[in-house]
Amino acid sequence: MQRSGSLSGSLSGSLSGSLSGSLSGSRVLLSAVATLALAALSALSGCDDGKPAASEPALSRFNGVKRAGAQKAASTFCEVSWPAGEKAQRFTEPATKPLPVSLAAKKPGGGWRWINLWATWCHPCIEEIGLLSRWEQTLKKDGVNLDLELYSVDDDAGALQSWLQKKPMPGTVKWLAGGATDLPAVLTTLGVDQAAGIPVHALVDASGALRCVRTGGVHDQDYGAVKALLTGG
Repeated sequence: MQRSGSLSGSLSGSLSGSLSGSLSGSRVLLSAVATLALAALSALSGCDDGKPAASEPALSRFNGVKRAGAQKAASTFCEVSWPAGEKAQRFTEPATKPLPVSLAAKKPGGGWRWINLWATWCHPCIEEIGLLSRWEQTLKKDGVNLDLELYSVDDDAGALQSWLQKKPMPGTVKWLAGGATDLPAVLTTLGVDQAAGIPVHALVDASGALRCVRTGGVHDQDYGAVKALLTGG
């Protein structure tokens, strides 16, 4: 009987101790969880002091994406480029003389200007005139105000006259005062090598700042870069 009582007491003590320990452990665990939860709520409350978190306006983010796209386009399409603002390079108007044939005057739109140096004897120049015309129209439909200005570097007045009388030209046609003799000086003002060949393209923004210069022809696949440049600011 003593042995039985001892065994019973031992079992009872063990069970009671185990149960008491488990309950105590549970209370400690619950207390720890509650403490962590309160700490998390306190941290969240402290981040904003009861005020809504400031967020960047959606328009600002959109403009940032557009600027980034324009910068990427400039790096791939332009031989040289300049940012807008104080560091922008001003466009110097080349000296011109009257055309050998009268053409209808076109009113400037006051937006971007696409300056193109070309000649009747330059086959790549002639081949891309149709593309430039389509781009001008497409960009205007997309809301981009663009004026195309074609500066001829021809020396032969007869050849230029014959061409303009036979071929309808997009935009506004102008004639460099000194013809091809003036070309090196014009290229210098555009920031490219004097020895560069035509065609040459320059993009001038509405403020008169020179933003991009490309030597050589343009192609259909360049349209995306051009549009990004003109819409990215």
